[in-house]
Amino acid sequence: MGGLLPEFARVRDEALGRESGVDLYGKTLRPLTRAEVSSLIQAHTPMPGSIPDTDPRRDIALRKLKLQRQRGFADLPVPALSLPPSYGPSTPLIPLLPSRPVQPPNPAVLDALHAIKSTPYAHSFAARLNGGVQEGQAISVDWEGPALAPWVALMEDVRAHYALAHPEREQVVETAAPISYVSLQARHLGQVHELLERAFWAGVDVSDSLQHAPKKSTILATYKRLVVGVANLSSPQEPYITYLAVRAGWDGAQIATSMLYHLIQLNPNRDITLHVSANNPAMLLYNRFGFKAEEFVAGFYEDYLDPQSRASKNAFRLRLRR
Repeated sequence: MGGLLPEFARVRDEALGRESGVDLYGKTLRPLTRAEVSSLIQAHTPMPGSIPDTDPRRDIALRKLKLQRQRGFADLPVPALSLPPSYGPSTPLIPLLPSRPVQPPNPAVLDALHAIKSTPYAHSFAARLNGGVQEGQAISVDWEGPALAPWVALMEDVRAHYALAHPEREQVVETAAPISYVSLQARHLGQVHELLERAFWAGVDVSDSLQHAPKKSTILATYKRLVVGVANLSSPQEPYITYLAVRAGWDGAQIATSMLYHLIQLNPNRDITLHVSANNPAMLLYNRFGFKAEEFVAGFYEDYLDPQSRASKNAFRLRLRR
């Protein structure tokens, strides 16, 4: 054993010598061995409960050493920590490419920019921040509805819990807003389709409502920028309610009642018809507004509802006579 140790030390020194290099200042540098890496990590890792010494250069080097060691444990290729290139007096200098001449600005462009006194909202920073153009004229607003919505109450609980758990952090200031009832516009289509697909079935598309007097055939309930309710007629000429749905978490805020009321008021002197699933609680809502059952249709929703759906595939045809 005594004869092997000197031989091992000699072979190790030769291997380390082949991996060594000389830096710009003439100092010999070589990669660290595994034992040296483990010793450095253990020596510079702060003990639990102690205040670490913040040194960015040391932290970066320690992170690289830990990553290199973890790669070795996982049998991943370990990239060698290469030595920095040495630049000396004999290193040839590479000339920089000539810079392109700077063209003077066009005076006409500068004059046009200085002439701008205001920016249209659609092109302003506020539009980028708030997301799109301002909402159009609302049919009505409801300031009491949000207080009845379970989702709003849940968000208030979340903010209160966060304030208690992290009193030292900046708290979010919530701005009160009403539920606004507006007509369908193109920017609403994404949220409307998502809401209707969750409430009914996949593939719902109401984009054609924009071509059939949307101010008389569509009612949306919006809370700030969120669509929380949809009511849709096929057309004002033959009023047929195709969809009426409220986003989950917003039940109890009288949204469906308000949307149905406005839809009826926008289409006076015309009968309004609809189909509703036989076990849908919305039957009570329609009865309160005077809708009467005219026909029982077996299997009306057979091709639309999922086979596992609890909703009845049979439907009642209701009519509101005017």
